[in-house]
Amino acid sequence: MEKLVHVVREREDRDGADLRTEVLGTVVPALVDAGASGVTVHVADDRVGIPGPMPCPGGELPVRAAISYWVPAHDLARDAVDAAAAVGIRNDAYLVTESLWSEFGQRRGEPRDWPDGERSPGLVTVALVHRNPQLDPRTFRELWYGHQSPMSERVQPRLRYVRNTVVHPVTPGAPPLDGVVVESWPSEEVVSDIEAFHLGDLGNLTVMLDSVQTAFDMPRLRSLAMSEHLWS
Repeated sequence: MEKLVHVVREREDRDGADLRTEVLGTVVPALVDAGASGVTVHVADDRVGIPGPMPCPGGELPVRAAISYWVPAHDLARDAVDAAAAVGIRNDAYLVTESLWSEFGQRRGEPRDWPDGERSPGLVTVALVHRNPQLDPRTFRELWYGHQSPMSERVQPRLRYVRNTVVHPVTPGAPPLDGVVVESWPSEEVVSDIEAFHLGDLGNLTVMLDSVQTAFDMPRLRSLAMSEHLWS
């Protein structure tokens, strides 16, 4: 099985509820009909009141959704790719390797107890990451996997962490991207409060900044607040 992630860019003034309705009501059924499984939808909709820690700057077509799913072989899944690519002004798909680094209830919070398709509690941030150009790919992965992932678990109140490492683009013209990180948080209030976002200790913020500034290309880092809908 292989996993694909579509990064969906849409106009800032597109109504969030309308975008959610299109993705959940049209795209998801088409994906299932095309044989996709394990569909996950993240969408910046009317149920999210903050932009996220590092939103897209003005003048950049914003990322408004991310759609991921599994297929037996991505090169034989044209119908699924086309179904997921049907939404947005720009829609870039990537083949990824998924690491479910921590699941709901595994380290913090309660295990998932809500049904497929229902909005997940709290808030999710979806981050698009690029390798710091000063690092070679191997050193970057060692820092990301061996330091950033476990360190961030210690210094932030994260409930779930899905690390998607990009293998290569799938749709024509998709720009280079190294990873898509999905993190679940207890609430908007926690994400909006810099101290609460680092377990009440601003020393943790210093540790975090040291790591992300070393591992990632900061001018291109985007971290966006979204609603989440999961299907098993």
